[in-house]
Amino acid sequence: MVRSTTRRWMALGGCVALFAAGCSDAEEGATAHLDAVSQSVTLADRLAECAQDPRVVAGLVSQDICAGAGVFFHETFEGNGRTCGSCHPVDNNTTLDVQFIRTLDQNSPDDPLFVFRQVPELAELETSDLLDDAGILENVDGFIDSSHRFVSRGVNHILSLSTSIRADSGDGTTNPPAERTGWGGDGSSDGTLRGFLKDAIAQHFPRRLDREPGVDFRLPTAAEENVTLAFQLSLGRLNELDLDRVRMSDAEAEDGRLAFMDPNRGRCNVCHHNAGANFQDTGNNRNFDTGTRTKGSPLNGGTFGDEFLADGGFGGRDLAAPNFDATGIGFANSFGNGTFNPPPLIEAADTPPFFHNNLQINDRADPGINDAVTFYASAPFNLSPAALELEQRFGTPLDLAPLDSNAISRFLRALNAAFNVDIAKQRLDAARVLVDRFANTRADVQQRLMELARVELDDAIEVMAPMTLYPAASQQLDLARAEIAQGLTAGSASERRNRIANAISRVTTARAQFGQNITFVLGQGNLMY
Repeated sequence: MVRSTTRRWMALGGCVALFAAGCSDAEEGATAHLDAVSQSVTLADRLAECAQDPRVVAGLVSQDICAGAGVFFHETFEGNGRTCGSCHPVDNNTTLDVQFIRTLDQNSPDDPLFVFRQVPELAELETSDLLDDAGILENVDGFIDSSHRFVSRGVNHILSLSTSIRADSGDGTTNPPAERTGWGGDGSSDGTLRGFLKDAIAQHFPRRLDREPGVDFRLPTAAEENVTLAFQLSLGRLNELDLDRVRMSDAEAEDGRLAFMDPNRGRCNVCHHNAGANFQDTGNNRNFDTGTRTKGSPLNGGTFGDEFLADGGFGGRDLAAPNFDATGIGFANSFGNGTFNPPPLIEAADTPPFFHNNLQINDRADPGINDAVTFYASAPFNLSPAALELEQRFGTPLDLAPLDSNAISRFLRALNAAFNVDIAKQRLDAARVLVDRFANTRADVQQRLMELARVELDDAIEVMAPMTLYPAASQQLDLARAEIAQGLTAGSASERRNRIANAISRVTTARAQFGQNITFVLGQGNLMY
C-alpha cells in the first residue's frame, strides 16, 4: 500500500521556511550550519594531494581516479554538506539500506544525509521513506513543483557501471540517453553518466529548494566531471562472466546456474545476460516493464492536483501533465512509459532493497535476494509486457517453480560472495604492497584498506549464511577477519605485514572452494574511499 505524502519530514518545529516570519534564529543557525559543511576543495589541490598518495605512487591507482574519488566522496559543491558518498557510501556497497541508515542516524544524527532535519528550508528535501525504507526523493521528471511532483526510489549501487550503462537501441527509449543511469535509465538530463553529476548535485545538494546554481550549489567543472567519471567507471568489476563456462562447486548453486540460463525454467539470462544487466541479444542495457510498478510499493509518491503521482519510469521529463497509467487504475497517474532498466545481478544479494521502489514480495522483515527472485513467479510479473515478450520468444509462459527460485537465489548468493571475496583480496593485496614499500608511512591508508577488506568479508559471510552456503569457506573467511583485526592493532609494520599475508592466505583458500571460471577483473576504484 502506498503511504500518504502527508508523512513528509518537518524540521525544527513549525519553521518550515528559512525566511519565515519569526524564524530569524533558525535562519541564522541554518545558514551557519550550511556554511560550515559546504567548503569546497579545488581539483588542482586534489590532484596535487593524489600525486603524493601512496596508492598512486605505488602504481595501484591512477592520479585521475584518485582525484575523482576525492570529488565523489568529499566534495560538497558548496551545497548543503552532502557528497555523492552520502548516498553511495563505500562501506555499504555504494548504496543505502534501512539498517545502514538507522545505524548512521543513531551514531551520527547530524550527518549531512539528514540535513532536511537541520535546515528548515530543506524540510521537504526528503520524505519519511529515507528512514523507513531507504527511499530517497527524486524529481525525475523535472523540478516543476518539486515538492509535489516527485517519486521515491531506492538508491542504485554504482558498482560495475562500466559493464551496465550502454543503452540498447531496440527498446525505443534511447533518445536522449546514450547511457543508462538511474532506475528509469534516464537519470541524466544529457543522457550520459558524465552529465549525471550535475543533476545529482541539483537534486540532492541544494541549500534551498530554489536550486539556483551559484547560490544553492556550484556546478562541477568539466575537469571534475571527467575525473569523477573515471572513478565511477573503475568501481566494482570491469568484465562480464561467461556463465556457459562457470561451474559452481555447490551442487544446488550449480543447479541454480542451469535454471538461470534455461528458458524452460528461469529465463533470467535473457534480460540479465551472464548475471549482468544486459540484454542477451545485444549485450546492452534494455529497459523493460516487468510489472513492479503495479505491485503495491512501500514508498511515498507525490501528487498532481488532487491525485496521487506514481512512478512511470523512463521518460516524462518536463511534461505538463501525467501521460501514463502506472498502477492500472484506468487513467494517467505518472510521467513516463512504465519501463525501468535492469541492474546487474552479480552484485545483487548484498545490495538490497530491490527494484526501483524497494519492493518486497513476501516478508518485509527479510528483504533478501530469495524474496526478490519470487517476484518472477507473481501475477504482476506474469501479466507484464516483459513476461509477454518472453512468452512470445519461447512459446510458453514462464512457470518459475519454487525449487528453481530457491536454486537461482543460491546461485546469485554464491556469485555475490565470490565477488565480495575478490574485492577483499584486492584491498589486502594493495595493503601488502603499501606496507612492503612504505612501512609505517601513511599506515592509515593501509589500515583503511584492511578495514574495507573486512567489510567485504563480512558481506560474503552474511550473504552465504541464510542458505548455509560454502560453510568451510566461511570458516576461512572468519579466520581471515581475525588476522585483519590483529593486523589493525599491530605495533609494527612487519607485524602488520605478516597479518595481512595470513589473511590473504585464508581468503585465497576460501575462494578456491566456490567453483571454476568465476573470474572478475576488478577496477582501481575499489581501492579508494
